[in-house]
Amino acid sequence: MSEQKRKNVHLAGSGRISGGVYDTVTVAGSGRIEGDVDANLIKTAGSCRIDGDVKTRELKTAGSCRVSGDVRAERMKTAGSCAIEGDVHADEVKIAGTQTIEGSLKAKEITSAGSLKVAEDVEAEKFLSRGGFEIGGLLSAEEIKIELGGGKVTEIGGTRIEVRRRGGAFWGWRRAPRVHIHLERGPEELGETLESIFEELGRIGEEVERAVSEGLGQAFGWSRGSGYLEADTIEGDEIFLENTRARVVRGKKVQIGEGCEIELIEYSESLEIAPGAQVKEQKKA
Repeated sequence: MSEQKRKNVHLAGSGRISGGVYDTVTVAGSGRIEGDVDANLIKTAGSCRIDGDVKTRELKTAGSCRVSGDVRAERMKTAGSCAIEGDVHADEVKIAGTQTIEGSLKAKEITSAGSLKVAEDVEAEKFLSRGGFEIGGLLSAEEIKIELGGGKVTEIGGTRIEVRRRGGAFWGWRRAPRVHIHLERGPEELGETLESIFEELGRIGEEVERAVSEGLGQAFGWSRGSGYLEADTIEGDEIFLENTRARVVRGKKVQIGEGCEIELIEYSESLEIAPGAQVKEQKKA
């Protein structure tokens, strides 16, 4: 369908939308999209379920959202609880809340300021996590930066890998912003209301990232925790690790910081081990 023929669809309150090709899809309240949906923009606030695949330039969710199929998007931004039963392919993924993916995740850039759980592999050019995550397969990226809130992954591979224990876990968020949606409003006013919601969530997300990076998670009501990264194998060119438990670490330049428990390190250029770090065996290639 040509761009000129795409239409907007707005759902306020409780109801259902048929899948199809649209320009903008807006859901506020409790809504269901039945079938595959192809849209330039999809925005949901409240509770939304999509029974099918999603193809969109931008997917923005606030509240609770579940997709029964795959998601292909240029940008995906989620706040609250989002579950995707298939794979995710995107250019940019930003997470503020709880994100679950039952398949794989592939993107150019992934930023998570919350909880991320992926059943299979994660592939990106840049991966930044300032919260907790669990990845069932391989985490692969050119640049990996993790500020620990607890993490578990089978294998990590990258060019530059940095794991620090700065900040804390995002557990126990006691307060959330109140959002009032007036369901009697028309589509244009509803769109403006949703836009203000996402602007507010974006502002909160920026404060979350700033607070964690400065170690001020307590100010937002989170409990602090040191957090550990658990992995079977970590392999890269330049590696810096703190609070990491791994069977094998393999790289060119390797720095092992405080709180690490490593069974075997294989390095080709340099190795530094901080006092207190536990390394059972080290080999220079």
